[in-house]
Amino acid sequence: MKKIRSLLAALLVTATLFTLTACGGGGGAASTGGESSSTNSKPSTSIDLNLEDAAPSGGGEDAIHAFGGGSSGGGYYTISTVLSQYFNEKGFGSFTAQPTTGGGQNGLLMQAGDLDIAVINGADCLGAYTGSSESFSEPYTNMRALVVLYSGCLQMLVKNDDSIQNVTDLAGRKFGIGGPGSGDNAHAKRVFTACGMDVEKDIVPQYIGVNESSDQLKDGQIDGFINTASVPYSVITEHTMSGKGKVIGLTQEQIDALTTGEGAVYFQTVIPAGSYDGQDADIPTVALPTVLCVDAERISEDLAYQITKAMYEDTEALCELYAGFDIDAQASLDAIKVPLHPGAEKYYKEIGLL
Repeated sequence: MKKIRSLLAALLVTATLFTLTACGGGGGAASTGGESSSTNSKPSTSIDLNLEDAAPSGGGEDAIHAFGGGSSGGGYYTISTVLSQYFNEKGFGSFTAQPTTGGGQNGLLMQAGDLDIAVINGADCLGAYTGSSESFSEPYTNMRALVVLYSGCLQMLVKNDDSIQNVTDLAGRKFGIGGPGSGDNAHAKRVFTACGMDVEKDIVPQYIGVNESSDQLKDGQIDGFINTASVPYSVITEHTMSGKGKVIGLTQEQIDALTTGEGAVYFQTVIPAGSYDGQDADIPTVALPTVLCVDAERISEDLAYQITKAMYEDTEALCELYAGFDIDAQASLDAIKVPLHPGAEKYYKEIGLL
C-alpha cells in the first residue's frame, strides 16, 4: 500500500509540473510570482490529502511529504511542484505539491501537521515561530529553516493615473491586498501601517490574489494591487507594456518603518530603472527573503541535510528548472531569522559558514 501511495504522489507531482528555462533575473515570463490565492475564503488549517498512514519523517521511498506552495499556477506553487519532483528524483522520499494561499497559511498548515515542508516568506516565518502573527494562537516553535530561495521585491502596481503618485494617494480607493492568510495580505497590512494608514479603514481592501487583481485592474474595477515577486514580474510587465499600469514606490520614512526595529525582516532595495516600460528612474521599495521551511519533527536530520546540500551543490540544475532561484549560502544565513534545522546546520558547518 505504501508503494502505491508513493507512486500516486509522484504521479500527482508529475501531472502538475512545468518548468522554466533560464537562470537569474531574465525575462518577465520567467519571473517569480507572488503567493496569494484569488479566493475570498478564510485561511484553512486543513488540506484534502489523505496522508494518515504516511511515514511522518525521514527519507526513503516510503515517506510521503506534503509540500506547501501557493495558489495553483502561482510562483510559490510552481516552486513546490518543481522541488517536489526534484526531491523525488533524488530519492529523498515522495513529495507532493499542495496548493494553498501561501505565506501565513503554509505556516498554519505545518503547525497543524498537514504539511511537512513549505515555501514561506521571511516575515511570515518569523511571525509563525514567535506567534506574533495574528493568525497564530500560539508560537509554532517547531518551524525550522533550510535555505533562502530568493528575495522577493515588494511591488505596488496601480492604474496609470497622475492622481496616484504614492501609497497615501490610494486612500478611499479599491486595492487588491491578497487572499486571506496569504503573504501578500500580510505585506499589505504592514505597508499601509508604515504609511500611517489602516488597511480596513483608509482604503477599500479587495481580498483577492494577483491573478484576479490583474484582471480587475484591466477592467477598471480596482485601482491597483500589491505583490512580492522578482523583478521584472510578468504580470506587471503586461500592464506597463499596455500603458495602463505603473509601479509606485515608498518614501524613505516608510522604508525605515519597515526595515528597522526588532524583528524587522525587510531590507531596502530598488526596482532598477528600465525594469518596466515607462520607468525612467529607480523605484525605492523593500524586499524580503523567501525561505524553504520544514517541521523540526516530521523532517529528519538526515533528510534536512540531504535537501540543504542538494540545494547548494546542484544550483545550476535547479535554476534550469526554475528561473527565479537565487540561492547563496551566506545570504541565507544573513537573512534567516528563525532557527535552522539541525540537518541544515550540519551542512553550513561542513562548508565552514558556522
